[in-house]
This record gives sequence, C-alpha cells and structure tokens, in this order.
Amino acid sequence: IWLGKQGIGSAKDAVVEIAKEFNPDEVIKTFDQWRELEATATEGNILEIATATATEKFTRQTNLEIFGKTLPLGTTVSEIQVPATYRYHIDLNGEWIITADGNRLLVLAPPVLPSLPVAFDTGKIQKESKAGWARWDGQDNLDELEKGLTEKLAVRAADPDSINKIQDEGRIAVAKFVRRWLESHKAWDIDQFEKIVVGFHDEDLIEKSLSSQPSTLRLNEPGKSVLP
Repeated sequence: IWLGKQGIGSAKDAVVEIAKEFNPDEVIKTFDQWRELEATATEGNILEIATATATEKFTRQTNLEIFGKTLPLGTTVSEIQVPATYRYHIDLNGEWIITADGNRLLVLAPPVLPSLPVAFDTGKIQKESKAGWARWDGQDNLDELEKGLTEKLAVRAADPDSINKIQDEGRIAVAKFVRRWLESHKAWDIDQFEKIVVGFHDEDLIEKSLSSQPSTLRLNEPGKSVLP
C-alpha cells in the first residue's frame, strides 16, 4: 500500500492510537485471572438432570443480651438477596432397576442429588442492614450473614421440597438418557416399547408402585414429555 506524506502522518497517528488501546497491564491481569482457575475431573459418574434458578432471601436479626436478658437497645436486622442457580444430578454408578411392563419400560433411577456448591451471581447480590437505635453493629451483622451464604444455599438445595420440585424435569432427562443409551448399545428393539416411566429411589417407589405411575416419555414422539 502506497502512502504519501499525509498518509504517513495518518498511519503514525493510527499506530499511536492502537498502542493506547493495547494496555499490557490489562493483558497481564487477565492472564493472572486464568492462572487462578483450577479444574478437577469428575469420576465420570455424574448425570446432570435439571437446573433451577431462584432469587433467595436471607435475614439475620440480633439483640444484645447480658445474663440472658435482652437489652432495650433495639434489634439489628440484615438482609441479603442473591440470584442462585441450583443444579441436580444422579450418580450413574448408583442402583438402577429397569424392567418391562407390557409396552412400557419402567426405570427406577438413583436418587436426585444437589450439585454443590450452589452457584450464585455475586455481582447481583443485594444487601441491606439496619442497626438498632443505640447500636453500631449493622455491618458486622451483615458480614456474619454473608459468611454463611454458601452453607445456607446448600441447605436449601437439599431441602426435600426443592428436590420434589426438580424431580419432574429430572424424570424427562433420565428417560431421554436411558433411551439413547439402550439404542446406542442395541439393547432393545425401539418398537418393543411405547412409553418410559421413571421414578427415583428416594421416592420410596418399588416396581409395583412404579408401574402405576404416569408415563414420562412417549417413544413414538421423540423428545416430548407426557403430562400426568
């Protein structure tokens, strides 16, 4: 490319501007961030079956006490709201029971387990703390609440109500997994069954009760679940 005198001046200015945009400090900082990334392989026994999101709210209230008596200095109340992403899986090495029931395939899968720690968006955490009228411990109270955030989210993830809410979507994921696995291993004739029924061991289901459950997946409609 040929550049006249004016072109050379313009090119020089362009190089200067590019140099300004290229900030070595930022590059090094980014590199350091990646160096801190640590990865650990699983044992290859995890099947993630569902995710769920929720904005969780945690509150901590404290009063000052001496010799078991509450002092009239007001109550400090701290509150944290955090967007959390819950993930659930089953252990592929757990106990499976797969049987035929006429044109239905009954699958009793390992129990649903929360994947820990629970992921949450630190950039969207909302915090608020109000100290009692004669107290100055609002920030300390908030700090204590935030310290236990990971543990509190783990408790909510493992709560039976949380597990129950995730199981319906989990059934569909397990049914699709079983279908693909059996087809890839040529372990069945696809025309032999019309439906798959999935249950989990932690539901206290046995084969007889599982056979009375609604179908999870219709095999003549790939990818579509059957509503109860």
